[in-house]
Amino acid sequence: MPSITDMLNLNKLDMFQTMRTILETDGSKTVRNLIAYKDQILYIWNSEECCLYSLLLNTVHEEQPSYQKLFPGSPPLFDVDEILVNEPGTLCALVGSKGVSVMRFPKRIGSKSLYDTSGGGSQGEGITCSTSLLQDKFFITKHLTDVKRVRWYPGSPEDNHLVVLTNNKNCLRLFKVDKGTGKLVSIWRLGRQTSEILASLGDTAVDFDFAPPVLLGSRIQSDPSILWPILVLKGNGEVLCLNTTVDDSMNIKSDKITGPLTMYPPADDNYSEDACSILVMDTIPPSVVIASNFGELYNCLLLPDTQTKNNDEYEPSEYQHEYSLHIIETIELELGLNIVDNGEYDSSNTIHLKKDPTVTSRYWCLHNTGVHSVTVPLTELLDEFSKSSIDDFRGSPDIQGQSFVEYYICTGLMNGKTKPIKGFAVLSFPTDLLVTLLSNGEVVTQAVPNFNYNKLSITNMQYMNEDNAGSEDQVDSSENVDKDDFSSFISALLQKENGTKNTILKLGLDVPNEIIVQMVLQTINMRRGTLNNHKIVSEEIERRVNMLTKAKDRQLQEMQRLEEARQKLQADVENKAEKLDEINNKQEELTQRASSILLKLVSAAPDSVSIKKKRELLTAYRTKMDLINKRTEEAREKWNIVQTESATSVYKQLYGARSLKLTLEQELVIKGNLSEMGSTILDLEKKVRDLRVVINTIAS
Repeated sequence: MPSITDMLNLNKLDMFQTMRTILETDGSKTVRNLIAYKDQILYIWNSEECCLYSLLLNTVHEEQPSYQKLFPGSPPLFDVDEILVNEPGTLCALVGSKGVSVMRFPKRIGSKSLYDTSGGGSQGEGITCSTSLLQDKFFITKHLTDVKRVRWYPGSPEDNHLVVLTNNKNCLRLFKVDKGTGKLVSIWRLGRQTSEILASLGDTAVDFDFAPPVLLGSRIQSDPSILWPILVLKGNGEVLCLNTTVDDSMNIKSDKITGPLTMYPPADDNYSEDACSILVMDTIPPSVVIASNFGELYNCLLLPDTQTKNNDEYEPSEYQHEYSLHIIETIELELGLNIVDNGEYDSSNTIHLKKDPTVTSRYWCLHNTGVHSVTVPLTELLDEFSKSSIDDFRGSPDIQGQSFVEYYICTGLMNGKTKPIKGFAVLSFPTDLLVTLLSNGEVVTQAVPNFNYNKLSITNMQYMNEDNAGSEDQVDSSENVDKDDFSSFISALLQKENGTKNTILKLGLDVPNEIIVQMVLQTINMRRGTLNNHKIVSEEIERRVNMLTKAKDRQLQEMQRLEEARQKLQADVENKAEKLDEINNKQEELTQRASSILLKLVSAAPDSVSIKKKRELLTAYRTKMDLINKRTEEAREKWNIVQTESATSVYKQLYGARSLKLTLEQELVIKGNLSEMGSTILDLEKKVRDLRVVINTIAS
């Protein structure tokens, strides 16, 4: 019987029992998302086996649920913190703070829509998937570089573009995953390069999200036709806008970044001094949520900025490209976090915002002490705003509303030990369910609360300007790390921060104490940096050995499975060849039997009218043939008599007997008669041959 907190009995499955064992020993104190849902398949990342479980939810209540293990062809060399599946469900991004890897799923076949195993990889066995590593050596060699946010580019023509935000250089990186490689396509600068001072002031990007696309008006063929704005959140609460375009040639470009966006009503602290996450909801008009590390949420409307226009009245225009954020509500979550105001950014307190795929006006907040759900009654707020005067539209809309906030799952108390969420997904099968993976490995599965709000039809305005003259970002070719051998890779790590020349000091004995102290301190710093580099190298070598060992074991198992499949196929081919010979022999025998049976049937069948006529004609031919044969015999006898008489006359002439002397006319008559008789005999013989041919044809 399913429990009220586990409606799908997921905790009883072997894969989640394995996850519980792994997470019990996991010392990570940050929020992670190790599960994902797409097309009735629940994906779970297992860091111990370095594989991705794919559980078919149609079979969770069966005695043996259908699941498969998907192994990346190149295991990630970093700890995976989040898995992201693209919209078609063909690619999965493995995201960690030290890198990004993309798996390509095989095709789904069969009645249960399981992944194609190609001769192997049934339940309990694994399927090796092609994997693309996105600048893995860049993240490892630059150990201070962390991945802040990764999202699939929604306007990608083939759904294979990925946007990555890192904490260094203050830029967004656009990657294209194609044919097993992750190619860096563009680098979009967001401002000045990151430094410790800028990071402490919050002047660096911490998160981003995509606003709804904007369809442009009539354009010439070479101009872009679709705009995908990207809203970038900085640590000080400012929001920037980067317009990206997808042109007719399906190329992705970007314009100059604009902002920060104006917020209404204005505030001295810009509503947040420690922003951490941003979310754009798929509502009309778009709504934006900004979260801070202190549990504050700001619900905003994303509208065109009308303050810069000189007209007294607002006129929507497709050339509009300036946005503004209108704060409609501020929410303070009751978190169990023990936040210490030390002026430093602590990623362990970051609130993660997630969309609800079933309700557009609802979103979820993940943090160290549980999960919150927030439902914004946007329809009621807009209906109330529409009843106000048009003068109130300019500036800050006077919209006041009360969102419904629910502390859905609580995993910690104030000033207590934090237990961050390790996985989160909203399922649409069989009903709307929420699956949450806790820090101890337990899975909580409950029905999602249903809040219905009336939907108001509002004409969607186009917010963007037609000014598309933006400079294209140049890709830094030095950051496209080539694939070198492992030894050169380790050498690069060992040379990190040791590029300065070590000068040989010959200062003598009268060196001041201040210089000695400075040299000792510098030596200690160098020693600390060298040991840190060696530690990184040791960890990377150990991790690479472990990953290669697991990959080798998987390949050996796959080779053994393929060899067994080859032997089985060879035996089947030989068996089928023998059966084919037997079938051919049997077919010949059956053909002969059928021919004999058909001949018997034809001979035993009653004569038809045509057959009777042919038989009578054959009888007449035979009678004529007998008569011709008789005449032929008579002619031969006459011929023999003539020959005999001729021979006798010759004999008598030779031996002096009485000979009959014929006149010339008599000789000519006799010769003519003999010639005529010879011709007649030849004609009769020809007719006999023709009659025999006709008789044989009719008989056959």
